[in-house]
Amino acid sequence: MSPRTAASSADVSSGAKTAAAVAFVLLMAIVVLLLINARPAPEPLDPRSGRPDGARGLVVSLEAVGFDVAIERSAPARGAAGRALVLVDALNDEQRADLLDFVEAGGVVVVADPTSTLHGGADVDGGARQIELGSSGLPPIRLDAEFEANLAPGECTIAALSELRGLVVPDGLLFPVGPNEPRCFTGPAPASGVGSATSFVVVRSVGGGTIVGLGGNELFQNRWLRGADNAGLAASLLAEPGGGAGSASITILLGAGASPTVEDIGSGDDSLTDLVPAWVWMLMVLGALSFVVFAVSRATRLGRVLVEPEVTPLAGSELVSATGNLMERAGHAQRAGQLLQQRLHRELYEAYGVSPAAPWTDLDGVIAERAGTSPGQVAAALDAPVSTDGALVRVAGDIRAIRRRALDPMRLDTEAEAGQTDPNQAASNQTVPRQEEVLT
Repeated sequence: MSPRTAASSADVSSGAKTAAAVAFVLLMAIVVLLLINARPAPEPLDPRSGRPDGARGLVVSLEAVGFDVAIERSAPARGAAGRALVLVDALNDEQRADLLDFVEAGGVVVVADPTSTLHGGADVDGGARQIELGSSGLPPIRLDAEFEANLAPGECTIAALSELRGLVVPDGLLFPVGPNEPRCFTGPAPASGVGSATSFVVVRSVGGGTIVGLGGNELFQNRWLRGADNAGLAASLLAEPGGGAGSASITILLGAGASPTVEDIGSGDDSLTDLVPAWVWMLMVLGALSFVVFAVSRATRLGRVLVEPEVTPLAGSELVSATGNLMERAGHAQRAGQLLQQRLHRELYEAYGVSPAAPWTDLDGVIAERAGTSPGQVAAALDAPVSTDGALVRVAGDIRAIRRRALDPMRLDTEAEAGQTDPNQAASNQTVPRQEEVLT
Protein backbone atom coordinates (compact mmCIF):
# COMPACT_ATOMS: atom_id res chain seq x y z
CA MET A 1 0.00 0.00 0.00
CA SER A 2 1.39 3.37 -1.01
CA PRO A 3 1.60 6.22 1.53
CA ARG A 4 -1.04 8.12 -0.42
CA THR A 5 -3.44 5.14 -0.36
CA ALA A 6 -2.82 4.60 3.35
CA ALA A 7 -3.46 8.24 4.11
CA SER A 8 -6.66 8.17 2.05
CA SER A 9 -7.90 5.06 3.87
CA ALA A 10 -7.09 6.63 7.22
CA ASP A 11 -9.03 9.79 6.27
CA VAL A 12 -12.08 7.72 5.24
CA SER A 13 -11.97 5.70 8.46
CA SER A 14 -11.56 8.85 10.54
CA GLY A 15 -14.53 10.45 8.78
CA ALA A 16 -16.69 7.38 9.39
CA LYS A 17 -15.71 7.39 13.06
CA THR A 18 -16.62 11.08 13.39
CA ALA A 19 -19.95 10.50 11.62
CA ALA A 20 -20.74 7.61 13.96
CA ALA A 21 -19.93 9.80 16.99
CA VAL A 22 -22.18 12.59 15.71
CA ALA A 23 -25.01 10.11 15.06
CA PHE A 24 -24.63 8.73 18.60
CA VAL A 25 -24.78 12.21 20.13
CA LEU A 26 -27.90 13.07 18.09
CA LEU A 27 -29.56 9.81 19.16
CA MET A 28 -28.85 10.56 22.82
CA ALA A 29 -30.23 14.09 22.39
CA ILE A 30 -33.47 12.66 20.96
CA VAL A 31 -33.72 10.26 23.90
CA VAL A 32 -33.28 13.14 26.36
CA LEU A 33 -35.94 15.21 24.59
CA LEU A 34 -38.35 12.29 24.75
CA LEU A 35 -37.67 11.83 28.45
CA ILE A 36 -38.15 15.55 29.06
CA ASN A 37 -41.47 15.61 27.22
CA ALA A 38 -42.61 12.40 28.89
CA ARG A 39 -43.76 14.26 31.97
CA PRO A 40 -46.67 12.76 33.87
CA ALA A 41 -49.99 14.36 32.98
CA PRO A 42 -51.87 16.32 35.64
CA GLU A 43 -54.02 14.18 37.86
CA PRO A 44 -57.72 13.90 36.99
CA LEU A 45 -59.92 16.49 38.72
CA ASP A 46 -56.92 18.68 39.53
CA PRO A 47 -58.49 22.12 40.16
CA ARG A 48 -55.49 23.77 38.45
CA SER A 49 -55.73 21.72 35.25
CA GLY A 50 -57.47 22.91 32.10
CA ARG A 51 -57.38 19.46 30.50
CA PRO A 52 -60.72 17.78 29.73
CA ASP A 53 -60.41 15.65 32.89
CA GLY A 54 -59.26 18.59 35.04
CA ALA A 55 -61.44 20.76 37.26
CA ARG A 56 -60.22 24.27 36.48
CA GLY A 57 -63.63 25.04 34.99
CA LEU A 58 -65.30 24.43 38.37
CA VAL A 59 -62.99 26.96 40.05
CA VAL A 60 -63.68 29.57 37.35
CA SER A 61 -67.44 28.98 37.55
CA LEU A 62 -67.52 29.35 41.33
CA GLU A 63 -65.45 32.53 41.20
CA ALA A 64 -67.71 33.92 38.48
CA VAL A 65 -70.74 33.77 40.79
CA GLY A 66 -68.91 35.38 43.71
CA PHE A 67 -67.21 32.59 45.64
CA ASP A 68 -63.75 33.16 47.08
CA VAL A 69 -61.96 29.95 46.07
CA ALA A 70 -58.61 28.85 47.55
CA ILE A 71 -56.68 25.71 46.59
CA GLU A 72 -54.86 24.46 49.66
CA ARG A 73 -52.97 21.45 50.99
CA SER A 74 -54.11 21.95 54.56
CA ALA A 75 -57.67 21.79 55.88
CA PRO A 76 -59.33 24.94 57.23
CA ALA A 77 -58.55 25.65 60.87
CA ARG A 78 -61.02 24.63 63.51
CA GLY A 79 -63.81 27.20 63.70
CA ALA A 80 -62.83 28.88 60.41
CA ALA A 81 -65.55 30.34 58.20
CA GLY A 82 -66.42 28.93 54.80
CA ARG A 83 -66.76 25.45 53.43
CA ALA A 84 -64.37 22.83 52.08
CA LEU A 85 -64.51 20.68 48.95
CA VAL A 86 -62.68 17.37 48.44
CA LEU A 87 -62.77 16.31 44.79
CA VAL A 88 -60.42 13.34 45.19
CA ASP A 89 -59.84 11.76 48.59
CA ALA A 90 -56.05 11.37 48.51
CA LEU A 91 -55.60 12.91 51.93
CA ASN A 92 -52.95 11.70 54.34
CA ASP A 93 -53.66 10.99 57.99
CA GLU A 94 -52.77 14.50 59.11
CA GLN A 95 -55.03 16.16 56.52
CA ARG A 96 -57.87 13.80 57.35
CA ALA A 97 -57.61 14.49 61.09
CA ASP A 98 -57.51 18.27 60.54
CA LEU A 99 -60.52 18.09 58.23
CA LEU A 100 -62.60 16.11 60.75
CA ASP A 101 -61.57 18.57 63.44
CA PHE A 102 -62.87 21.40 61.23
CA VAL A 103 -66.19 19.57 60.74
CA GLU A 104 -66.66 18.75 64.43
CA ALA A 105 -66.32 22.47 65.20
CA GLY A 106 -69.29 23.22 62.91
CA GLY A 107 -67.73 23.23 59.43
CA VAL A 108 -69.29 21.85 56.25
CA VAL A 109 -67.33 19.64 53.85
CA VAL A 110 -68.51 18.37 50.46
CA VAL A 111 -66.80 15.09 49.51
CA ALA A 112 -67.31 14.33 45.80
CA ASP A 113 -65.21 11.15 45.73
CA PRO A 114 -67.65 8.20 45.91
CA THR A 115 -64.90 5.87 47.18
CA SER A 116 -64.07 8.07 50.17
CA THR A 117 -64.83 6.86 53.69
CA LEU A 118 -65.41 10.40 54.95
CA HIS A 119 -69.07 10.61 53.95
CA GLY A 120 -69.96 7.10 55.13
CA GLY A 121 -71.80 6.06 51.96
CA ALA A 122 -71.91 2.36 51.07
CA ASP A 123 -70.13 0.83 48.08
CA VAL A 124 -71.61 -1.52 45.49
CA ASP A 125 -71.16 -4.50 47.80
CA GLY A 126 -73.00 -2.59 50.52
CA GLY A 127 -76.12 -1.93 48.43
CA ALA A 128 -75.12 1.03 46.25
CA ARG A 129 -76.34 1.09 42.66
CA GLN A 130 -74.17 1.93 39.65
CA ILE A 131 -74.90 4.94 37.39
CA GLU A 132 -73.64 4.82 33.81
CA LEU A 133 -74.18 7.39 31.11
CA GLY A 134 -73.24 5.07 28.29
CA SER A 135 -71.65 6.23 25.04
CA SER A 136 -74.11 9.00 24.24
CA GLY A 137 -72.18 11.76 26.07
CA LEU A 138 -73.30 15.36 25.94
CA PRO A 139 -75.18 16.64 22.90
CA PRO A 140 -73.15 18.96 20.62
CA ILE A 141 -75.49 21.85 21.40
CA ARG A 142 -76.75 23.04 24.78
CA LEU A 143 -80.23 21.72 25.58
CA ASP A 144 -82.52 22.19 28.55
CA ALA A 145 -81.17 20.57 31.70
CA GLU A 146 -84.08 18.14 31.87
CA PHE A 147 -83.25 16.79 28.39
CA GLU A 148 -79.49 16.57 28.99
CA ALA A 149 -79.70 14.96 32.45
CA ASN A 150 -79.46 11.24 33.01
CA LEU A 151 -80.26 11.64 36.72
CA ALA A 152 -83.40 13.52 37.74
CA PRO A 153 -83.91 15.07 41.21
CA GLY A 154 -86.52 12.52 42.12
CA GLU A 155 -87.48 12.69 45.77
CA CYS A 156 -85.37 15.60 47.07
CA THR A 157 -85.53 16.49 50.77
CA ILE A 158 -82.43 18.76 50.75
CA ALA A 159 -83.68 22.33 50.54
CA ALA A 160 -80.50 23.73 48.95
CA LEU A 161 -80.94 21.39 45.95
CA SER A 162 -84.66 21.65 45.46
CA GLU A 163 -84.37 24.06 42.51
CA LEU A 164 -82.03 21.86 40.43
CA ARG A 165 -83.50 20.08 37.42
CA GLY A 166 -81.09 17.21 36.78
CA LEU A 167 -77.48 16.06 36.51
CA VAL A 168 -75.27 14.49 33.88
CA VAL A 169 -73.36 11.78 35.77
CA PRO A 170 -71.03 9.82 33.45
CA ASP A 171 -70.12 7.31 36.13
CA GLY A 172 -71.14 7.14 39.77
CA LEU A 173 -73.12 5.52 42.56
CA LEU A 174 -76.51 5.87 44.19
CA PHE A 175 -76.07 5.27 47.92
CA PRO A 176 -78.70 3.44 49.97
CA VAL A 177 -80.42 5.78 52.46
CA GLY A 178 -82.76 5.21 55.35
CA PRO A 179 -86.39 6.39 55.40
CA ASN A 180 -85.62 9.54 57.39
CA GLU A 181 -82.21 10.45 55.92
CA PRO A 182 -81.84 13.53 53.65
CA ARG A 183 -81.70 12.64 49.99
CA CYS A 184 -81.74 14.11 46.50
CA PHE A 185 -81.32 12.82 42.95
CA THR A 186 -82.75 9.52 43.97
CA GLY A 187 -83.08 6.37 41.96
CA PRO A 188 -86.30 4.60 41.11
CA ALA A 189 -87.99 2.71 43.94
CA PRO A 190 -87.41 -1.04 44.02
CA ALA A 191 -90.04 -2.82 41.91
CA SER A 192 -90.74 -5.34 44.63
CA GLY A 193 -91.12 -2.64 47.23
CA VAL A 194 -88.41 -4.36 49.28
CA GLY A 195 -85.06 -2.68 49.78
CA SER A 196 -83.61 0.71 50.59
CA ALA A 197 -84.13 3.84 48.59
CA THR A 198 -81.01 5.22 46.89
CA SER A 199 -79.69 8.76 46.57
CA PHE A 200 -76.79 10.48 44.75
CA VAL A 201 -76.39 12.93 47.65
CA VAL A 202 -76.03 11.78 51.26
CA VAL A 203 -75.65 13.90 54.38
CA ARG A 204 -73.78 12.82 57.52
CA SER A 205 -73.53 14.80 60.76
CA VAL A 206 -70.18 14.77 62.56
CA GLY A 207 -70.06 16.65 65.84
CA GLY A 208 -71.42 20.14 65.20
CA GLY A 209 -70.77 20.02 61.44
CA THR A 210 -71.85 18.21 58.30
CA ILE A 211 -70.22 16.08 55.62
CA VAL A 212 -72.09 15.97 52.30
CA GLY A 213 -71.20 12.99 50.15
CA LEU A 214 -71.72 12.67 46.39
CA GLY A 215 -71.95 9.48 44.40
CA GLY A 216 -69.54 10.72 41.73
CA ASN A 217 -66.95 13.40 41.02
CA GLU A 218 -66.58 13.12 37.24
CA LEU A 219 -69.53 15.45 36.70
CA PHE A 220 -67.20 18.28 37.91
CA GLN A 221 -64.61 17.59 35.20
CA ASN A 222 -64.19 20.31 32.58
CA ARG A 223 -65.78 18.23 29.84
CA TRP A 224 -68.91 17.42 31.89
CA LEU A 225 -69.34 20.60 33.91
CA ARG A 226 -71.57 22.31 31.35
CA GLY A 227 -74.01 19.40 31.34
CA ALA A 228 -77.44 19.98 32.93
CA ASP A 229 -77.10 21.49 36.44
CA ASN A 230 -73.68 20.02 37.27
CA ALA A 231 -72.14 23.42 38.04
CA GLY A 232 -75.26 24.43 39.95
CA LEU A 233 -74.92 21.39 42.22
CA ALA A 234 -71.50 22.58 43.48
CA ALA A 235 -72.66 26.17 43.93
CA SER A 236 -75.78 25.07 45.83
CA LEU A 237 -73.91 22.80 48.21
CA LEU A 238 -71.10 25.28 48.95
CA ALA A 239 -73.20 28.43 49.44
CA GLU A 240 -73.85 29.59 52.98
CA PRO A 241 -77.52 29.27 54.01
CA GLY A 242 -79.30 32.57 53.43
CA GLY A 243 -76.10 34.32 52.40
CA GLY A 244 -75.81 33.45 48.74
CA ALA A 245 -72.67 32.68 46.77
CA GLY A 246 -71.12 36.09 47.23
CA SER A 247 -70.68 35.65 50.97
CA ALA A 248 -68.96 32.22 50.95
CA SER A 249 -65.31 31.20 50.88
CA ILE A 250 -64.38 27.76 49.60
CA THR A 251 -61.26 25.72 50.23
CA ILE A 252 -60.53 22.99 47.69
CA LEU A 253 -58.35 20.53 49.55
CA LEU A 254 -55.61 18.78 47.57
CA GLY A 255 -54.33 15.35 48.43
CA ALA A 256 -50.84 14.86 49.84
CA GLY A 257 -49.52 13.50 46.54
CA ALA A 258 -50.77 16.31 44.31
CA SER A 259 -48.21 18.18 42.20
CA PRO A 260 -46.67 21.30 43.82
CA THR A 261 -48.24 24.75 43.52
CA VAL A 262 -46.64 28.18 43.50
CA GLU A 263 -47.38 28.56 47.19
CA ASP A 264 -45.32 25.46 47.92
CA ILE A 265 -42.10 27.10 46.68
CA GLY A 266 -39.69 27.61 49.58
CA SER A 267 -41.33 24.99 51.78
CA GLY A 268 -40.37 21.43 52.43
CA ASP A 269 -37.10 19.66 53.18
CA ASP A 270 -35.71 19.46 49.64
CA SER A 271 -32.15 20.64 49.10
CA LEU A 272 -30.95 22.77 46.19
CA THR A 273 -29.91 19.70 44.20
CA ASP A 274 -33.34 18.16 44.77
CA LEU A 275 -34.95 21.21 43.18
CA VAL A 276 -32.96 20.90 39.95
CA PRO A 277 -35.20 19.22 37.35
CA ALA A 278 -34.21 15.78 36.17
CA TRP A 279 -33.85 16.95 32.57
CA VAL A 280 -31.05 19.34 33.63
CA TRP A 281 -29.05 16.45 35.06
CA MET A 282 -29.72 14.42 31.92
CA LEU A 283 -28.43 17.25 29.71
CA MET A 284 -25.27 17.53 31.82
CA VAL A 285 -24.65 13.79 31.55
CA LEU A 286 -25.33 13.92 27.81
CA GLY A 287 -22.85 16.77 27.39
CA ALA A 288 -20.13 14.91 29.29
CA LEU A 289 -20.82 11.69 27.39
CA SER A 290 -20.76 13.55 24.07
CA PHE A 291 -17.38 15.07 24.92
CA VAL A 292 -15.94 11.65 25.79
CA VAL A 293 -17.28 10.07 22.60
CA PHE A 294 -15.96 12.93 20.47
CA ALA A 295 -12.56 12.84 22.16
CA VAL A 296 -12.25 9.09 21.66
CA SER A 297 -13.28 9.35 18.02
CA ARG A 298 -10.70 12.05 17.33
CA ALA A 299 -7.90 10.56 19.44
CA THR A 300 -7.96 7.10 17.86
CA ARG A 301 -5.37 6.73 15.11
CA LEU A 302 -6.48 4.35 12.38
CA GLY A 303 -4.27 2.28 10.09
CA ARG A 304 -0.58 1.40 10.37
CA VAL A 305 1.94 3.64 12.04
CA LEU A 306 3.63 5.92 9.49
CA VAL A 307 7.28 6.84 9.91
CA GLU A 308 7.61 10.55 9.42
CA PRO A 309 10.90 12.16 8.42
CA GLU A 310 12.84 13.48 11.37
CA VAL A 311 14.25 16.96 11.41
CA THR A 312 18.04 17.03 11.23
CA PRO A 313 19.30 17.57 14.80
CA LEU A 314 21.12 20.84 15.33
CA ALA A 315 24.01 21.48 17.65
CA GLY A 316 23.18 23.26 20.89
CA SER A 317 25.33 26.23 19.88
CA GLU A 318 23.79 26.62 16.43
CA LEU A 319 22.21 29.90 17.50
CA VAL A 320 25.64 31.27 18.34
CA SER A 321 27.04 30.28 14.96
CA ALA A 322 24.05 31.72 13.13
CA THR A 323 24.37 34.95 15.08
CA GLY A 324 28.10 35.07 14.26
CA ASN A 325 27.41 34.57 10.55
CA LEU A 326 24.90 37.39 10.53
CA MET A 327 27.29 39.70 12.34
CA GLU A 328 30.11 38.81 9.97
CA ARG A 329 27.91 39.60 6.97
CA ALA A 330 26.91 42.88 8.59
CA GLY A 331 30.53 43.83 9.26
CA HIS A 332 30.40 43.26 12.99
CA ALA A 333 33.65 41.34 13.06
CA GLN A 334 34.54 42.14 16.66
CA ARG A 335 31.19 40.96 18.09
CA ALA A 336 31.24 37.84 15.91
CA GLY A 337 34.72 36.96 17.15
CA GLN A 338 33.66 37.41 20.77
CA LEU A 339 30.72 35.03 20.29
CA LEU A 340 32.99 32.37 18.79
CA GLN A 341 35.54 32.76 21.61
CA GLN A 342 32.83 32.59 24.29
CA ARG A 343 31.37 29.44 22.81
CA LEU A 344 34.80 27.75 22.62
CA HIS A 345 35.52 28.74 26.23
CA ARG A 346 32.23 27.29 27.43
CA GLU A 347 32.68 24.02 25.53
CA LEU A 348 36.26 23.56 26.80
CA TYR A 349 35.59 24.12 30.50
CA GLU A 350 32.49 21.89 30.34
CA ALA A 351 34.43 19.12 28.54
CA TYR A 352 37.52 19.21 30.78
CA GLY A 353 35.86 20.03 34.08
CA VAL A 354 37.65 23.33 34.60
CA SER A 355 35.93 26.08 36.59
CA PRO A 356 34.53 28.89 34.39
CA ALA A 357 36.20 31.41 36.71
CA ALA A 358 39.68 29.86 36.27
CA PRO A 359 42.24 31.91 34.29
CA TRP A 360 42.66 31.04 30.64
CA THR A 361 46.24 30.01 31.35
CA ASP A 362 45.01 27.22 33.65
CA LEU A 363 42.56 26.03 31.00
CA ASP A 364 45.35 26.20 28.38
CA GLY A 365 47.62 24.05 30.55
CA VAL A 366 44.97 21.39 31.16
CA ILE A 367 44.11 21.10 27.47
CA ALA A 368 47.77 21.08 26.42
CA GLU A 369 48.45 18.23 28.86
CA ARG A 370 45.39 16.15 28.02
CA ALA A 371 44.69 16.93 24.35
CA GLY A 372 48.23 17.65 23.13
CA THR A 373 47.72 21.20 21.96
CA SER A 374 50.64 23.58 21.90
CA PRO A 375 51.18 25.49 25.16
CA GLY A 376 49.56 28.89 24.87
CA GLN A 377 47.49 27.93 21.78
CA VAL A 378 44.15 27.94 23.60
CA ALA A 379 44.91 31.11 25.59
CA ALA A 380 46.00 32.92 22.42
CA ALA A 381 42.81 31.94 20.55
CA LEU A 382 40.59 33.01 23.43
CA ASP A 383 42.43 36.30 24.01
CA ALA A 384 43.09 37.26 20.38
CA PRO A 385 41.70 40.71 19.46
CA VAL A 386 39.28 40.77 16.53
CA SER A 387 38.81 44.11 14.85
CA THR A 388 38.83 43.31 11.13
CA ASP A 389 37.41 40.66 8.86
CA GLY A 390 40.87 39.20 8.35
CA ALA A 391 41.40 38.86 12.09
CA LEU A 392 37.97 37.18 12.36
CA VAL A 393 38.96 34.63 9.73
CA ARG A 394 42.25 33.86 11.54
CA VAL A 395 40.52 33.48 14.91
CA ALA A 396 37.85 31.23 13.34
CA GLY A 397 40.58 29.03 11.87
CA ASP A 398 42.42 28.80 15.22
CA ILE A 399 39.18 27.91 17.00
CA ARG A 400 38.40 25.24 14.41
CA ALA A 401 41.81 23.69 14.88
CA ILE A 402 41.51 23.68 18.67
CA ARG A 403 38.03 22.15 18.52
CA ARG A 404 39.24 19.34 16.22
CA ARG A 405 42.15 18.63 18.54
CA ALA A 406 40.57 19.09 21.91
CA LEU A 407 36.84 18.32 21.47
CA ASP A 408 36.29 15.99 18.50
CA PRO A 409 38.55 13.22 19.89
CA MET A 410 36.57 13.32 23.16
CA ARG A 411 33.31 12.96 21.26
CA LEU A 412 34.65 10.04 19.23
CA ASP A 413 35.95 8.28 22.35
CA THR A 414 32.55 8.65 24.07
CA GLU A 415 30.67 7.30 21.06
CA ALA A 416 33.09 4.40 20.70
CA GLU A 417 32.58 3.43 24.34
CA ALA A 418 28.78 3.48 23.83
CA GLY A 419 29.05 1.43 20.61
CA GLN A 420 27.65 4.22 18.52
CA THR A 421 30.61 4.79 16.14
CA ASP A 422 32.94 2.39 14.36
CA PRO A 423 36.69 3.24 13.99
CA ASN A 424 36.39 3.94 10.23
CA GLN A 425 33.54 6.39 10.79
CA ALA A 426 35.46 8.02 13.67
CA ALA A 427 38.51 8.53 11.45
CA SER A 428 36.42 10.14 8.76
CA ASN A 429 34.76 12.42 11.34
CA GLN A 430 38.18 13.70 12.44
CA THR A 431 38.85 15.15 9.02
CA VAL A 432 35.46 16.68 8.29
CA PRO A 433 34.79 20.05 9.98
CA ARG A 434 31.33 20.67 11.43
CA GLN A 435 29.14 22.98 9.40
CA GLU A 436 28.37 25.43 12.20
CA GLU A 437 32.09 26.26 12.56
CA VAL A 438 32.31 27.81 9.11
CA LEU A 439 31.69 31.57 9.24
CA THR A 440 32.41 32.54 5.68
